[in-house]
Amino acid sequence: MERQYIQMMIESLRKKEEILTSLLDKSEKQKEVLSEAEVEWDVFDNLTVEKGELIDALLKLDEGFENLFERIKELLTEKKELYKTEIGFMQASIATLTEKSAKLEALEQRNKKLVESRIAESRQNIKQSKIGSQAAMQYYQKMNRINTVDPQLMDKKS
Repeated sequence: MERQYIQMMIESLRKKEEILTSLLDKSEKQKEVLSEAEVEWDVFDNLTVEKGELIDALLKLDEGFENLFERIKELLTEKKELYKTEIGFMQASIATLTEKSAKLEALEQRNKKLVESRIAESRQNIKQSKIGSQAAMQYYQKMNRINTVDPQLMDKKS
């Protein structure tokens, strides 16, 4: 039974690594979308939704791993030598997961700054567009006045 729990924990760590790899890929794709001249916000939003689903799956795996670990924590400390290989594999997996998590966090911070920058650009473009529209409207109104002749008083003496 205890070996099954250990195998389940190892499998959980493998799945976590796959999910973190997928999260890194999706974050890279978001970075690419944000780096393009014209941001496709729909694509960015879809990637965000997909990442949310992966994060939910990751949290479930974390919870399951912690529950299993609590069940066999004493056993692992008592029989360290018996499960030395499995413990070593789990430690190596956890180190890899920690490294990938750090990369993901750094990438997310960069993406956050890119999003903020792109939103600021969009606001500036909207502001410029609004100013341009107002100027065009004022020009149009003034040009329309030029073509109208104000009423004038004419004196008819022949």
